[in-house]
Amino acid sequence: MNLFFCGLQWGDEGKGKIIDLFSDFFEINIRINGGHNAGHIIFINNVKKIIKILPSGIFKKYCLCLISNNVILSLKIFINEIKNLKIFNKVIISNFCKINIKINEIIDYLLDIIININSTYSGITPFYIQKNLKNSLNFINFTKISFYKKMKKIFFLYNIIFKYYNIKLKLNFIKIIISNLFFIKKIIKNIVNNDYFINNKNDKIFESSQGSLLDFNIGTFPFVTSSNVISKSLQINTNYCLNKIKHLGIFKSYLTRVGNGYFPSIFLKYKRILFSYYSKEIGTNTERIRKIGWLDIFLLKKTIKINNISNLIITRLDTLIFFKFIKILYIYYIDKNIFYDYEINLYKKKYFYLKSWNFVSKNYFLNNINFHKYIRIIEKILNTPIIIISIGKNKNDIIVL
Repeated sequence: MNLFFCGLQWGDEGKGKIIDLFSDFFEINIRINGGHNAGHIIFINNVKKIIKILPSGIFKKYCLCLISNNVILSLKIFINEIKNLKIFNKVIISNFCKINIKINEIIDYLLDIIININSTYSGITPFYIQKNLKNSLNFINFTKISFYKKMKKIFFLYNIIFKYYNIKLKLNFIKIIISNLFFIKKIIKNIVNNDYFINNKNDKIFESSQGSLLDFNIGTFPFVTSSNVISKSLQINTNYCLNKIKHLGIFKSYLTRVGNGYFPSIFLKYKRILFSYYSKEIGTNTERIRKIGWLDIFLLKKTIKINNISNLIITRLDTLIFFKFIKILYIYYIDKNIFYDYEINLYKKKYFYLKSWNFVSKNYFLNNINFHKYIRIIEKILNTPIIIISIGKNKNDIIVL
């Protein structure tokens, strides 16, 4: 069996923990998109591990990890991660995997001054500009004579951007080439033919980096990532051609978001700050405090349909102990007399109101009746079964239904 795990919100749903749990039973874990702009926190024996570019099954002894075609690899960050975790022989990289250059992070910052989406400054947006201009680098370029010419074209693009911002910055062309070649020599043995591993008979887990609402095409544009995240992009991102795959959706019991953009159920400022510290809702990559709000069923319905989700996994139900009462946003609509704007919440909303609970137990039937009501209301509205409930940071803190 093959599984595709998809976040159904704006990321930070707890995908890392769930994929780490499932990778015990699978042979290959494949990361399909994104770069080091997405991060996962996984607790191994109560020790916090942070990964940005590696697949979440990296800590499993018998699970091989593949970084697939459409992943954007920052070589220095990738090498530092595998050095810190001491797992060099467990990761293989597609020969069509894309290469991100450090200078893109500076350009990402400059572009964000204009577009103002509160980017992670990981250099992903400038890379996709290069890619759409048919001028990006992948590992195959490093084995061809055209590499030098391609790099010259990329530098020409950089100079145009610097001229627009009136920045006098000299780039050392030869140094950048040598530094990238130096990093590639370290990982050359890990580069493989992607199609051989994607379309074999081994049981595989496919992992998407961000949440569905950050997808470039169906997300809350323009406050989105630059790649495609949803299940429909799986075949394009990886060259996967088999049909036997099950799609599982992961969502949090409340809603979080990093950066600017649409957020209808957001908490008031004082409640947001208190809860973010209590639940440690701080961005893995940016270290910014996440915006927090009530669970939005309306948006979940949309992402479940788009991703063809058969079963759901809900996370972080233990943190709702913080509240006396819980709300679930199930519909909102725009007043015809008011102009709709992403920046301000000028629309009407309808909520379900529930009492919270005082404790959580791994035995499902020992939990408070309000805990059961919360799960059943979500299942009934979404018309999709919840199969796993996460109630803690460790992989064993789950309830299987």
